Amino acid sequence: MTEQQALHLLTPEAQAKIDSAAFNDQKRNLLQYLKGGESLEDLLATDMSLVLLSDMLVKVDLMSMANSLEVRSPFLDHEVVDFAFSLPTCYKIDKSMKKKIVQDTFRKYLPAELYNRPKHGFEIPLLDWFRKELRSMITGDLLNDKFIAEQGIFNTKSVQQLKTRLFSNNPGDAHATVWALIVFQSWWKNDFN
Repeated sequence: MTEQQALHLLTPEAQAKIDSAAFNDQKRNLLQYLKGGESLEDLLATDMSLVLLSDMLVKVDLMSMANSLEVRSPFLDHEVVDFAFSLPTCYKIDKSMKKKIVQDTFRKYLPAELYNRPKHGFEIPLLDWFRKELRSMITGDLLNDKFIAEQGIFNTKSVQQLKTRLFSNNPGDAHATVWALIVFQSWWKNDFN
């Protein structure tokens, strides 16, 4: 979602309350590794500082502790990371293969079927849940038009368009935005009602 799309979700009154200077400072801080260009190295450093540290490792840590597991991440050893950043781009990725070094290194030890299957992430099935089990949370509770209008933060028409896209045959990434809104709305209801 672009900044413009995010702003479009807010009412004009909510937009007016945004501290532009603080927002720009935070944005600059988060994107500090993109030094004017978007080389693979800059993108990897940004991804490592944002997604890895603030998302993936947090989830691994929380879930492993919840299950009394001690998790090690050997590829995150500082010497391994420094070495990986020192390698040329062509060793890291090509048109047919991501994580090229890892795949090339372990090819003789791992079964061929691992290399010939589509990538399978750890995403939760939000779209399916929103269309089935959690649909009432969207249509009748946290994102219903009346609640959105009374709250005065989100643009009712924009949220309605988002819900229409979510339940269409071509939802795109609407489920990710709806998830963010539901998390916010749940927090709002618990703390302000």
